[in-house]
Amino acid sequence: MYMYYEAQWSLYVLTVITMVIFFVGVYANIYLMIKGKAKSLMFKSNPGAMLKALIVNVIFQRKLLKQSSLRWFMHISIFWGFMGLLAHTTFLAYYAHFVSPESASAQFFFTPHSAGRLFLDFWGDFWGMLILVGCSIAIYRRYVSKTQQLDTILADTLAVWLLFSIAATGFFCEAVRLVHLPFSPDNYYSFLGYGLSKILKVVIPPNPLKALKYTEQVRTHLILGIFLILYIPFSKMWHIFVSPIEVLLDESEEHARKVAYEQ
Repeated sequence: MYMYYEAQWSLYVLTVITMVIFFVGVYANIYLMIKGKAKSLMFKSNPGAMLKALIVNVIFQRKLLKQSSLRWFMHISIFWGFMGLLAHTTFLAYYAHFVSPESASAQFFFTPHSAGRLFLDFWGDFWGMLILVGCSIAIYRRYVSKTQQLDTILADTLAVWLLFSIAATGFFCEAVRLVHLPFSPDNYYSFLGYGLSKILKVVIPPNPLKALKYTEQVRTHLILGIFLILYIPFSKMWHIFVSPIEVLLDESEEHARKVAYEQ
């Protein structure tokens, strides 16, 4: 079981339905965006300028850093955490369905106590931690400091709470899994999940704790994740995907304007 959870047929059916709705929403958004955006008649795309913009202004968000270090850290935490967990889940799903368990790479990543498996445990906790930190800052800005100037994605309260809930339930699932296992030094690589498991052992009596089932917690986590996927194309979260594209196109056109002006 690549993800410590054996998927059932109902999950596959729900996933197919979710992805169909998701891509219909994506297509509708792209169609409206293209229809409403005038084409540049003066300049061609510049791959070099677009690559630079991708690294500097999309991945590292330099422009936002110049405006506010706190907003930059919040955005970086949410963006990198989201993309990191997306990569993690995609990697696991690919290996679970398309790579033989007997292959050398599968053995490296999914054999108990292997370096690859420990790396994946750390990877999941690290990026999940970033999402929790970023969303916590966003929630603080909205409800405590009540910052007036909020970005588009952070103005979508449901999106922030969904991301926070997905990360939090993910750690709770990991904690419940570790509660029912004998101690192993490998547990330290799931550092937040293991820390939470120790807290659960202290605050929850033995019998209720024993009644907590890992598979039931995972189902809650998966339902939240599926709802998030359904929500993205029809919410302000869509800007997570649209904004980087607009940054690349704008940077390419700006570079072309500068070159034309210098000539």
